[in-house]
Amino acid sequence: MGSHRVIVRLRVRRYFCDRKSCSRKTFVEQVPGLSERHRRSSTGLTGWLRTIAIELGGRPAARLCRRLRLAAGRTRLLRLLTAPTVPNRAPRVLGVDEFAFRKGCTYGTVLVDVEADRVVDVLPDRTSETFAAWLTEHPGAEIICPGPGHRLHQGGQGSRPSCPGSR
Repeated sequence: MGSHRVIVRLRVRRYFCDRKSCSRKTFVEQVPGLSERHRRSSTGLTGWLRTIAIELGGRPAARLCRRLRLAAGRTRLLRLLTAPTVPNRAPRVLGVDEFAFRKGCTYGTVLVDVEADRVVDVLPDRTSETFAAWLTEHPGAEIICPGPGHRLHQGGQGSRPSCPGSR
């Protein structure tokens, strides 16, 4: 701990499902509070790295991590920002805004939980069809707050006509 690197070797049980109707064939037990699915680092370290990446950005965050002896380069830090964890349900108040992957060429959509102040998901484009498909897969958004001048109102209105926040 501190300035020493710690390696935790964790053995988890893997379960197999023999039913033909089951879409998943294997299940792995999760250790709550220690790890997440498909992660090679603890939730605590991931939280620290995500906070550093949000505050400093790519290269400055990588320099600070190197100084703190945290094993994280700028690409890993930026990947933590663009690949957030996706909850099963949409947040109650969903903020929608666009951003540029590459300015003038490729734009995406960022979905934010306004109440928890965290990024929920990043969509690959800014079309209303993609947004409507995301809302169908993640039910539960009661209020949709589009960014200024955003075109995704139609996607929210089409899939959630009873949603008061989508106009």
